Amino acid sequence: MLLAAALVQAAAQTDASALLKKIQGKRVSFDYSLNTADKVSVKHSGSAVVEGNCYHIVDNGAELWCDGKSRWTVDPAAKEVYIEATGMEEDMLVSPSKLLGSVRDLVAGGSSASGKYTGEGPGNGATFVLTSIKTSAPKGNPSEFSFDVSALDKQWVITDLR
Repeated sequence: MLLAAALVQAAAQTDASALLKKIQGKRVSFDYSLNTADKVSVKHSGSAVVEGNCYHIVDNGAELWCDGKSRWTVDPAAKEVYIEATGMEEDMLVSPSKLLGSVRDLVAGGSSASGKYTGEGPGNGATFVLTSIKTSAPKGNPSEFSFDVSALDKQWVITDLR
């Protein structure tokens, strides 16, 4: 039984290592779903493009944009944009090794991966599934991960906290 447990653990580490090697230093796009099992069940789904410390995420209709210096949280339904300086909270998202280090029972294969997030905070115990994982060479253009608030009309509420 101990041997079987060790083999499962080694396979999970191999899956994590293989996935990390596949995405490290690349531009990565994927679709995802995330389900929490906290006091209130929360479900998220969407798509993401991540390159270095920049990202664009579409999640349940909201969008997150980050050029590595600023983060824009855009809610088109409410016509609101919050702009913040980036900080440590992005570390898990933009660091594949930190994310994969906080995942248990990772199963990766081809263009998908799934597991349970075991890190700290309200997402502890969340189950996530990544699908349609695609990698390409980085473009090195952080401006494509910026959100242009100048194109918004006067009905939008823009809160700049930088």
